Amino acid sequence: MRIGFPLTRFVLSILALGELVLGAPAIAAEPDFRLTTGMVEPWTNSAGTGFHQMLIRDLFQRRGLKAELDVNLASARAFKLADDGVTDGLAGRVAGMEKEFPNLVAIPERMFVNDFVACGLPGTSLPANWGDLGPRAVAHIIGWQVFEHNLPKVRDLSTVKDSSQLLALLRSGHTELILHERWQAMWQAQRQGLKLVCTDAPLARTPMFIYLNRRHGALVEPLAQTLRAMKADGSYDAIARTAFGDLGASTTGLK
Repeated sequence: MRIGFPLTRFVLSILALGELVLGAPAIAAEPDFRLTTGMVEPWTNSAGTGFHQMLIRDLFQRRGLKAELDVNLASARAFKLADDGVTDGLAGRVAGMEKEFPNLVAIPERMFVNDFVACGLPGTSLPANWGDLGPRAVAHIIGWQVFEHNLPKVRDLSTVKDSSQLLALLRSGHTELILHERWQAMWQAQRQGLKLVCTDAPLARTPMFIYLNRRHGALVEPLAQTLRAMKADGSYDAIARTAFGDLGASTTGLK
């Protein structure tokens, strides 16, 4: 039987639709867990290859779970969303936050250690401790409490709103030393083409943790065990080298 034009067109339409369906990219599955962090480059980046992003994905994947990490710079808002269960948790946060947010539980293995350092241009004499900063011209980002609480009275103090302004002061000679978090300082200096030297021994060290909403409490100890295993088997170090390797500083103290 000869197929008439309307039927032929119908058959061809069905075949075309099938090609579209078969050829369409698969829709990515939603993650099992969605966490947030307040840390930016190089801890996170738009490509998803920052230290926080890679570590969280690998950590949860080893437990058969898919996790994604978003950046939320509004710290108070991020904690409230996690405490309310809107998000599943947070990464890269200081210890003790469960005192203020009772629905949060910290994974009892530190995610990393944040080093706060003094940096200068090559040839600059670097301080060994807080007391050495007294006779110097120093700058830091306003609101960073680790510096505001520990910095002694110095000869000259400048405060700025971000990392870029901080390095601009150093480049222009308006300050001798800047105080910053090690990896953000190195990343920003590389981005600006500025050679920077930082203290090997930090002025302060702060352990940082992953928090989960307590409805995921059954995962807290298993994830801690997995994180310890990653540190022992070298995979943690591999992630650190991938994220920070070209910044010219050692990652040995990170964990």
